[in-house]
Amino acid sequence: MGSDIKPPVNWRTFFLCVMISFGQLMGAYEAVIIGTTLQKPDFMRRMSLWDGDGNRTRRYSSLEGVIVGLFQAGAVFGTIIVAVVMERWGRKAGLLFGSIVALPGIAGLTGSNNAAEFIVFRFISGLGTWACCAAASAYIPELAPPAHRGFFAGLNGVMIGLGTALASYVGMGFYFCENEVASWRAPMGIPLVFLVILLGTIPFLPESPRYLLLKGRTAEARQIFSKLNKISNTNEVLLEEEFDQMQQQAAHDRGMNSSWTSMFTYPAYRKRIFLACMISVLNQSTGFLVINNYGQTFYQALGFSPTAQQILQGNRDIVAFLGNFCGSLVVDRVGRKTILLFAFAGCFVCVTLEGIMVALFADSDNEAGKNAGVALLYIFLFFYASGIDVGTYVYLGEMFPNHMRVKGVGISLASLNTMGTIYLSIASTAFTAIGWKFFMLFAALTLCGIFLIALILPETRGVPLEEIEALFGNTPDTVVFKSSTNREMETAMTPPMKAVSDDMEHYA
Repeated sequence: MGSDIKPPVNWRTFFLCVMISFGQLMGAYEAVIIGTTLQKPDFMRRMSLWDGDGNRTRRYSSLEGVIVGLFQAGAVFGTIIVAVVMERWGRKAGLLFGSIVALPGIAGLTGSNNAAEFIVFRFISGLGTWACCAAASAYIPELAPPAHRGFFAGLNGVMIGLGTALASYVGMGFYFCENEVASWRAPMGIPLVFLVILLGTIPFLPESPRYLLLKGRTAEARQIFSKLNKISNTNEVLLEEEFDQMQQQAAHDRGMNSSWTSMFTYPAYRKRIFLACMISVLNQSTGFLVINNYGQTFYQALGFSPTAQQILQGNRDIVAFLGNFCGSLVVDRVGRKTILLFAFAGCFVCVTLEGIMVALFADSDNEAGKNAGVALLYIFLFFYASGIDVGTYVYLGEMFPNHMRVKGVGISLASLNTMGTIYLSIASTAFTAIGWKFFMLFAALTLCGIFLIALILPETRGVPLEEIEALFGNTPDTVVFKSSTNREMETAMTPPMKAVSDDMEHYA
């Protein structure tokens, strides 16, 4: 799509996006660190999961599900609330809101002395860190140039992978700490460092030019846009054309109905939110979050010692980081749809075989079968990270029109976390009741995902954000066409037809 010759990367803009994506690192770290924390003796006794002799209490399964799942429940609220904040006060304000809420949440987790306190702060930290995640998901695509948008927005996935790997290695390192209290409190408090860095960076971040244009602040938007795209040998004419497209589209969008209800009543938006929520639900229906949070439970079921479980979890999550990094490098070349299909197919094979390995070898002495089960978890995570993790965040960040982006991202990520909450809350009970068959549920849902993505998902690679509307069948609300793919749609409509269609869509 568009020209095959890409302009060079503005590394200053890239670095700014790296700092914005720190919110993703915190969210991933907090989501995963609980997996290693659930093996620490002092934590387990303090939270009433173990009795004084180290045996599971009667409340173990239900309490574990609440402790793990409440983080995702907080995330549901965080992604919606931050959308309201970003729409009114800007993308920077959304990042600031999430950071301020996350601060007492993470501090409270670190200092909790009982299950009730921990659950409350787990909810708050989920709300705050995922507000940062949603802000980054909407913020970065609006700063990125079309040719490199997948690479820039892929930072969301890279930081998730980095946070996941860091949490596992930190948890593994502190597993061997002789001080039982410090062994879980110290890892729980480490994200405070990243939070302080993010809070110190926010004042120096630029506001999204697209947000400023929607608010009629053209001079500020032009100045920031110029700095974000200024590189050696810049074609000033092309930059002026791009800014003019953004300005004209923003002027049109200011007259559109951008209420929350229009997301579900206006056909062009309703189609978009359906696809976005479908991707989000399918993302969680691979079983990734369950496998990540209960990884050590699987290793235990396969007969590995506690020390081996820690090592396996840490090494597995570095594979996720490598997968995220690789995916961000290739997503602009192969496209969003292709990388999603590749990853869903790989996850389907892996989760199916994993269920078989657990069924056959969990209670046996077959070392080869157990090792195969571990290898499949590694391979599964590489597929998920390289395609689904990267592809989901890139797609969600660019598929909505500028004036509806924060709402679309907020609702989509809320659906992602709702499914995560459901799966995590029932996982402990489900594995106790049906064991390996729980994997088959994820396999069936992942297979459905392959067919749905192949049949109904359009490709958004290389298309300016102002022209995304046309890819979803809403050509009349695209004011200026620059990309070669969508220009054909514009010329197919005569000016009178386009004007009439504009009016009909506006008053629908």
